[in-house]
Amino acid sequence: MKNKSLNLGQGLSMQRLNGNGKEQGFYMPAQWMPHQLTILAFPFGEEEWQGGLAEVRLEFTAFLRQILADEPVLLIVDPTEKETFAEVQGSMQPSLSNMANLRVVTLPLDDVWMRDIAPIHLVSKDSEQLIPVKWQFNGWGGKFPHHQDCAVGYPLMELMGVSNFFDVPIILEGGAVDVDGKGNGITTRSCLLSPHRSGLDEPQFSQIIKDYFGLEKLIWLDAGLVDDHTDGHIDMVARFTPSGHILMNHTDNPENHHFHVLKENCQALSQEFGASLLVCLPLPQETIEKAVNHDFTELACANYANFYATTRSVIVPAFADPMDEVARSIIASCFPNHKVVSSSARSILQYGGGIFNCLAQQVPQGRWGEPSTDK
Repeated sequence: MKNKSLNLGQGLSMQRLNGNGKEQGFYMPAQWMPHQLTILAFPFGEEEWQGGLAEVRLEFTAFLRQILADEPVLLIVDPTEKETFAEVQGSMQPSLSNMANLRVVTLPLDDVWMRDIAPIHLVSKDSEQLIPVKWQFNGWGGKFPHHQDCAVGYPLMELMGVSNFFDVPIILEGGAVDVDGKGNGITTRSCLLSPHRSGLDEPQFSQIIKDYFGLEKLIWLDAGLVDDHTDGHIDMVARFTPSGHILMNHTDNPENHHFHVLKENCQALSQEFGASLLVCLPLPQETIEKAVNHDFTELACANYANFYATTRSVIVPAFADPMDEVARSIIASCFPNHKVVSSSARSILQYGGGIFNCLAQQVPQGRWGEPSTDK
């Protein structure tokens, strides 16, 4: 294998690898497999958060605290927020017993949705070696500023000690694909085949994703949630679980504006995996009804599928909705070896448009290296 050197700001170098992960024995593990750390970014920019930054930071801090109880966190702070974060960190420290698990780094960002902008890590079949994949990012189809976010993966990998990586000149957001670690993946046409992304057709994109994620099968659903500004990320719709079941958003209410899309998704997943493996997640009905009636646009995409699984816990979004505990209990039934907890995410969604899985990117256990077989 021939490598191309990439020189970065600290005088170190990483190697771009030719080929793809699958042909060299690497694959993307399921999120619930053990992590060595989680990557997060500290929310910043009052304008970016539509005036709700204080409420967002309270919810984010609770989310951060829950992850730190389970595993290390690499937290990115934008250079403009160093002093502000120092104040927040000081207020956290007396009540946060796991501060030793927190590593803070300063890197320029446009936004904080690390699921979509941080590298995605593959593991070798023996689960010992890691190879990150750096995809391109264009602000969810050019909707938002993205210059810093597209570039942040390179210094981030350097800070983590990465020596070799795959650099794929294709636009892909991490929230657009969910995998079970056993060769299956799901995605949506509305997102990946958007004309404002890479401009590839379905067979072309399928092959690229299968090659780099180590998949045998990629299932395409037509669309994600209605009016999702990501154009329909799968992690807001349906998720694989360690029980072998697929959790999927569902509503029996034909007046719910997601009703028809979710019905079609259910039919498509039933054809591929069988109805017995599908587990329906209720939508936060009261939250969505209020959002639609009062034009809280972002809350209209409220859902429980956008949970985040750490090594030992599953953190489920809560919206002060009657369905919060119902959804948490259903998710718990599919994660028998994890502690499943609810944490408020109403402000994060209302002011930012994403939820917990959107904020976090996991790094599986393993050591960074390079494939052992040249191609």
